[in-house]
Amino acid sequence: MQKIFQKYLSNNCTEDEFMSLVELFVKPENRKFVDEYMKEDWKQNSSDGDVPDLSSVLHKVHFEINKREKVIRKSPKILTYLIRVAAVLLVPLAIAFFMKEQKTSTDITMQTISTPLASKTTFKLPDGSIVWLNSGSSISFPSNFEDGLREVKLTGEAYFDVTKSSRPFIVETPLVSVNVLGTAFNVMAYKNELPEVTLERGSVLLHTKSGNEVKLKPKQHAVIDTSLYSIALTNVDTEIFTSWINNQLIFNNETFANVVKRLERWYNIKIEVSDKSLANKRLTATIKYESIGEIIELLEITLPIKYEFNKNERKLVIVKSHNE
Repeated sequence: MQKIFQKYLSNNCTEDEFMSLVELFVKPENRKFVDEYMKEDWKQNSSDGDVPDLSSVLHKVHFEINKREKVIRKSPKILTYLIRVAAVLLVPLAIAFFMKEQKTSTDITMQTISTPLASKTTFKLPDGSIVWLNSGSSISFPSNFEDGLREVKLTGEAYFDVTKSSRPFIVETPLVSVNVLGTAFNVMAYKNELPEVTLERGSVLLHTKSGNEVKLKPKQHAVIDTSLYSIALTNVDTEIFTSWINNQLIFNNETFANVVKRLERWYNIKIEVSDKSLANKRLTATIKYESIGEIIELLEITLPIKYEFNKNERKLVIVKSHNE
């Protein structure tokens, strides 16, 4: 079972293995083993070897599972499955992450922290800056910032609360870099998606690989269009883009296509929308601890859709309802 747990963390488990893992979490008598697996993973991947107290996290996992089990007894079998799965995926691995170290050609020790899908973590950088790393993301940084520069490399999404210093703080992504001195901001740079930067306070300077440059003011949101070589700025409620660090997803008149992308990462499940006409439908909603089954039920009320579930691929297929 420990091997399956490790395969889940790296998003490589099969359908049968995933179901075994779900059962591991669901059964109260397995709580001791889950605790041991999570602590062992922490020991292996944490540079300092300290093991956090996981009891509160595990208690929360089982509380969420038990609460949902009482509600779903009359639900269809497939919805029951989805709710049980989501209860496992949404909460338990928020503190589980991978950390590795490597030496560069200049003998600098680099650390890389990665989060699996449906999980996130928070930690401090060597200068005291705090980072929240969202699901399916990775960040690399030196064990000590030297040469008057604080630089990290990000793939995915992260929120930074940067310690003020005379030394610049730079976030490098594949398509844009963010230069700050002391501020709080969110960077989203997932593969195959347009990069976005949201400034909560302070000031940041964006540099694109195409040579564009723009300075953001507090409560501004930037979308970098790499095909048009442009940066679009809008004034926003920053909570919409940073709420994930408080275990919430907020959608404000968001396209269904974008909602699907965020739900896939949030719940670690594939979602296929078979009818492309649904992509531009707009949604406004707030999600906090709801299971994927509950979300789909709400979507069925809000949009003209039905869903099917492919168990072998663990994939939701959303189709357009003929009742529109």
